[in-house]
Amino acid sequence: MLMGPGIAATELKIPVLSSRGSERFHALDALRAVALLLGIALHAALSYAPGMGAIWAVEDRSTHWLMGAFVLVIHSFRLEVFFLIAGFFAHLMLVRRGLAGFTRNRFVRILVPCVCGWLLVCPWVVFGWTWAAMKAEVSAMPAALLQAFLVELTQLFNLVSLAFLKQGFILTHIWFLYYLLLVYIVFLSARALLTRVVKNLPRWQPRLDRFTHFLIHPRWSILLLAVPTWAVLLMMQSWGVDTPDRSLLPDVPVLLHYSIVFTLGWLLYRQRSLLEVIARHWRFNLLAAVVLMVPVVALSGYEWLPSVANRSEIRLGYLFLYALMAWSWVLAFIGVFMRFRRDESRFWRYLSDSSYWLYIVHLPLVVGLQVGLARFALPFWVKFPFICTVSAALLLISYQYLVRSTFIGLVLNGRRYPFAWVPSRGCGGAESGCLRRGND
Repeated sequence: MLMGPGIAATELKIPVLSSRGSERFHALDALRAVALLLGIALHAALSYAPGMGAIWAVEDRSTHWLMGAFVLVIHSFRLEVFFLIAGFFAHLMLVRRGLAGFTRNRFVRILVPCVCGWLLVCPWVVFGWTWAAMKAEVSAMPAALLQAFLVELTQLFNLVSLAFLKQGFILTHIWFLYYLLLVYIVFLSARALLTRVVKNLPRWQPRLDRFTHFLIHPRWSILLLAVPTWAVLLMMQSWGVDTPDRSLLPDVPVLLHYSIVFTLGWLLYRQRSLLEVIARHWRFNLLAAVVLMVPVVALSGYEWLPSVANRSEIRLGYLFLYALMAWSWVLAFIGVFMRFRRDESRFWRYLSDSSYWLYIVHLPLVVGLQVGLARFALPFWVKFPFICTVSAALLLISYQYLVRSTFIGLVLNGRRYPFAWVPSRGCGGAESGCLRRGND
């Protein structure tokens, strides 16, 4: 691998190939888990953010602008972190396993959870929305559940008959896996095309490395990264990154946005020494992220103003600040985890393994708790932590006893741990009794 200019080999403090031929980036594993878990917190906060009643199951009587700011900020960077890490590990896996092995692995680890997760979760998500629409009466729950399963059957029929091309399709929060699959297809297709069309492609690889170094190495790299993001954001419908959860037809701006982030992660794997650069700049990026939050949150309210003229002018500046803030948070989180969380940890290994399952199945539970608590006159600072705590506890229990040592755990995590009543060290040093299919 070519080192970036100005980075000595002795500075490279990244994982190397072990005797088993595997590579483990503990910091990025932990960060990927945090990106997924932040999604659970974001969904738990939506009920307490002002003005979310139009898009969410229920808008609680206790809303606060702090919850709106929390949702705005988390939404700006959490999936960007996830897709960047996905690009990084996709490059690692393609190098290690080749195209055939990569395809098989992604089929099991992404496509199967996407399809099965949707079949499992969709009716319960629809139930939550339907129950909320029926004013959360307990007597209305059977009718709401029946309607939810009828909706899923209709969706399956529309899928078979291609009616989703006209009527849309309820992807729920599983849309991120669907778009990850689309990004894989787009990226690998473009890569294969370039390999055939461009002559002497290996001679261009050092130039790509220098370009990646140019993007990441400067302390002000957020300015360089924000420009293409800003250009794509201008094509979005909302003031921020759209959520394409209502159709199987690809949303081109959203797909382009996450493809760009994925590509940067892919290039970053070739220049892994730049992870150390990001780690050194964590204070600057964190400070920039916190400072940029102020104007972004302050200007976000203009999205709902009726004056189109003011919106069109302010939107340009707002989206550039939004892009700067998003990349500041992305680089700050990577830097913090590379600086402080690079060593192997029993706790973070467990959290990383469980986060995939937690995110896939969390939404019905979170929405159910939100709907159930809506009738109680309690402040948001009581309800929101309660929902996060209770849902996390129940989800972790379900992972420990229903997933970790079962075939589901093998599919989601690439390994099946021996059953234990309480979380343990997992496979142990020799991994005796642990069925593995890779650690990507």
